Amino acid sequence: MKLNEILDCDYETEIESLFFDSRKKVCNGLYFCLVGTRDGHDFAEEAVANGAVAIVCQRPLDIDVPQIISDNSRATMTKAAAAFYGEPQEKLKLIGITGTNGKTTTSFIVKSILESYKKNVAVIGTNGIFYKDESFPSALTTPDPIELFETFAMLLDKGAEYAVMEVSAHAARLKKVEGLKFEAAAFTNLTQDHLDYFEDMEDYFEAKRSFLKGNNRRVIINADDGYGLRLLGEIPNALSYGYDNPSDVFGIDLCMSEHGLSYVLNLMDELIDIKFSLPGRFNMYNTMCAAAICYSLGVPAIVIEDGIKRLKKVDGRFNIINTTLCSIIIDFAHTDDGLKNVLNAIREFASGKIITVFGCGGNRDRSKRAKMGAAAANGSDFVIVTSDNPRFEDPMEIMVEAEKGVGDRPHTLIEDRKEAIKFAVKTAKKNDIILIAGKGAEKYQEIRGEKIPYSDEDFVMQLVAEEGI
Repeated sequence: MKLNEILDCDYETEIESLFFDSRKKVCNGLYFCLVGTRDGHDFAEEAVANGAVAIVCQRPLDIDVPQIISDNSRATMTKAAAAFYGEPQEKLKLIGITGTNGKTTTSFIVKSILESYKKNVAVIGTNGIFYKDESFPSALTTPDPIELFETFAMLLDKGAEYAVMEVSAHAARLKKVEGLKFEAAAFTNLTQDHLDYFEDMEDYFEAKRSFLKGNNRRVIINADDGYGLRLLGEIPNALSYGYDNPSDVFGIDLCMSEHGLSYVLNLMDELIDIKFSLPGRFNMYNTMCAAAICYSLGVPAIVIEDGIKRLKKVDGRFNIINTTLCSIIIDFAHTDDGLKNVLNAIREFASGKIITVFGCGGNRDRSKRAKMGAAAANGSDFVIVTSDNPRFEDPMEIMVEAEKGVGDRPHTLIEDRKEAIKFAVKTAKKNDIILIAGKGAEKYQEIRGEKIPYSDEDFVMQLVAEEGI
């Protein structure tokens, strides 16, 4: 494809690939100088040496290849990727879900409902890319634009009609979804996270707000969240959902157990009985959000009821492994609010003690570590602080910061995650519940720039077999 077919310019340079990592070797590539923690302009010569034949930059460079000057290289990259892959987003119905917690589960509930409505649906998010019986890895919750539009094109070729996307605050801030038209955009909640990147909670909220006030045909907002109430005041035609506050879509008579939850859902005065396999009040909100999204798209209430009932599991989200000794729950909870929600759900049905194994990620928001420790200690009978993707930090230093929130309540620190889980199992008594939090469905441990293969679920299953429980 010629450069002037990708972007508005006079250059007819043939382009065969798009890239922003100057180290990547390409053929006839269009290189984007992105400005972030590192400045892509400083690596433009390397990009040319590796195959770039044209550059998108925010200032002129002393390099003898066609240059397109842009006010925002990231936004231009999104526009270029869309054109390069044939504007696939125009042929897909996009649904975007943003919020601190609940995005993944809500996405899969929406997928289940729409599939009950006989639609072909893909999910793009934290756990990867999913379509029918196929799955593909993705490095980020919301893929970078080049990967995203390539994914859209691939999904279209496979017959997808809908793409349900998790839209992270980073993606909104970095213009990854710039210009995309969403059939529905939903907000789940906002609690502390990512303050290593955003200046403060208001800055974090502004990134979410920018997406929700963007190019969306419908907006769905949690009325029981403080930030959600602010958004409802700013987006007058938004559809609200909630349990405690007056809402367009609301639930009543919530019942929970280890087998899941049930409640009555009022969908704009249509009543349906919701039964969902995953327990926890937070999962009631996830089902309400998904129901509101699909109802706004014209899905009949009876289909929504069936779609929610059909979904039995979301990888890494409250996955229960029952043994003859105890129950072991694996969950992605990686914020203090996430831990609190999961532990509250467990307490609803726990007959024995709760033992929590958790860690905090390295090179991320340090201010939430002690808060996570406090949440774990407040909701558990015993806490094991361990390592969780330390990245380039010292794992023990991270653990000590988390321990400050645990205080003098019963706990121990075990750096090796496998040894921490083994200790939990050996400590557990009949009917106890072990929560292993933080990694969910992740298949690696990120240590010193290397992603080492590892899965909480795989290790637990191996341990259960070895211990004969």
